[in-house]
Amino acid sequence: MSNAKFTVKKFVVGPIDVNCYILKDKESAEAIIIDPGDEGEMILDFIQKSDMKVKYIVNTHGHFDHIGADDVLRDALGAEVVIHEADAGMLTDAMGNLSAAFTGGTGFTLKPADKKLKDGDVITFGDCSLEVISTPGHTVGGICLYDGDSMLFSGDTLFQSSVGRTDLPGGNNREILKSVRERLSKISDNAEVYPGHGPSTAMDYERKTNPYLRKRSF
Repeated sequence: MSNAKFTVKKFVVGPIDVNCYILKDKESAEAIIIDPGDEGEMILDFIQKSDMKVKYIVNTHGHFDHIGADDVLRDALGAEVVIHEADAGMLTDAMGNLSAAFTGGTGFTLKPADKKLKDGDVITFGDCSLEVISTPGHTVGGICLYDGDSMLFSGDTLFQSSVGRTDLPGGNNREILKSVRERLSKISDNAEVYPGHGPSTAMDYERKTNPYLRKRSF
């Protein structure tokens, strides 16, 4: 998968099948990793065998299944971990990131974020850039990443024919509806959508068929 500026490599990782994406600028080979939730050694092996320099590790939100391999990759690659400021505390809190609850044990904590994101920030790598769009609802600090044209990385905000669950701590039905209907209104109909779980989709398809994008409640 690719567009004119960067290539996209997807790995499905961990017990909850999280989509981890590696984006590489074609000209400079500078790269970012989105949501390395697990299997850090496998991701690292791929990167080390490829011609790329990872600049950022981007978490679309702070749940354990999207952050689990942050430190393995940060320590090995010298990359910076970035996450929305509202979810940053989840990295260092096993209860907050849900790892304690979902693993049936003490869970895990990570080092603090190197940088905290907010709505409208721009993440650059090589000649490429992604706009940070704040999309609360699944978590308070959930984000999507948009290249301004043909690609949206939607985390656990928007899925094929669905949206992220809102029954976990920090989730909010009203907020996720506002996020997908209003905050993502700027996304081109032609954009491909790469979610945090499940298959990719297209924005025009979701606007036509996804019941959560229509003006109705859950």
